[in-house]
Amino acid sequence: MSSIYYLARAGYGLAKWTPQGARHGLGRFIGSAIYLGWKTKRINTQQNMAHVSGHPIDDPRVKRLAAASWKNYGRIIADFMYFPHFDFDRLEYQMRDLTETPGGWRDYIKQALEPGRGIVISSAHFGNYDMAAAYVARHFPFSVVTENFNDPQMTDLVLGQRAERGISLIPMEGSARRILRALQENRLVAIAVDRPVSREEGVEIRFFGHKTYVPGGPAALALKSGAAIVPGFMWYGHHNECFIRVFPPIYPRSGVDKAGEIKRLTQYMFDCIEEMVRAWPTQWYMFRQFWPSE
Repeated sequence: MSSIYYLARAGYGLAKWTPQGARHGLGRFIGSAIYLGWKTKRINTQQNMAHVSGHPIDDPRVKRLAAASWKNYGRIIADFMYFPHFDFDRLEYQMRDLTETPGGWRDYIKQALEPGRGIVISSAHFGNYDMAAAYVARHFPFSVVTENFNDPQMTDLVLGQRAERGISLIPMEGSARRILRALQENRLVAIAVDRPVSREEGVEIRFFGHKTYVPGGPAALALKSGAAIVPGFMWYGHHNECFIRVFPPIYPRSGVDKAGEIKRLTQYMFDCIEEMVRAWPTQWYMFRQFWPSE
C-alpha cells in the first residue's frame, strides 16, 4: 500500500474532528506547497492562466491566479476528506442557484430528460465537482465517468466515498457501452470534458481565443444516443458561499455531417466552461498544458 493511501486514510479520520476553517486552511497550505515545489505543474498552471487572463506569463497577476488555483484545489481536497460527514441538508439550504431560468437548475434538467434519452452533464475540473455530483444525485439518477488511480486501494477508497453518496460510477476505460446504457435508462451521466489531447486525437475548438484540441467522445456519445448535453458547475464564492449554475440544454441534430455536429456540440461545452472560468479563474484546476505550444 502506498504512503498516499495511508495519508488519505488518516485524513478521512482526522477530518471529522477538524473545524471547517482549520480544514480549509490546511488544504490551502498543502496546495500552495505543491505549487511551489512542483516546477512542471507550476509552469503549466501559469501558462494556462496567461491564456485565461490575456497577460504575459511573467506578469505578477498571472502568478497570483496560478497560486490561488492551487490553494483552492487544496481546499476542495480537504472537503473531500470530510465527504463522509458532510451535511448536504445544510448545503441544500445555503446553496445559491445562479441558473438563468425562473425555476432554477432543475428546470433545465427536467426539460432535457423529457425526450427520454438521458443527459450528458458536461463539466470541468472546476469548483467542487465531487460535491456537485453528490448534491445532484440527491435529486436525479446520476452517474459519473471516473479515472482510476495507479494504486488500486486508493481507487477503492476514493470511489467508495462517491458511491456511498448515491453516485453511480462508470470507469473511463471501456466506458462507452456503459454510458450508452445509462443514457438509454434516461439517467444523467457527468463527464469532465476539459482534457487536452493531441491534434490527431481530438476535436479542434476555440477556447479563450486560441485553438486547442479536446476529446470528441462526449459529443459523439450524445449524437449516437440522442441525449441532450447540459453543462453544469458548482463552486465556492469569495466568502465560502456555494453556487450552482446549469446552462441550457443543447440537442444533437440528426441527418447532418457527423464531424461537424461533434465539433458544434463540443464547442458549446467549452463556450460554457470559458464563461465560468472567465468569471472565476482561480476555481479552474487545470495543471496540464491546455493549449498547444505556439
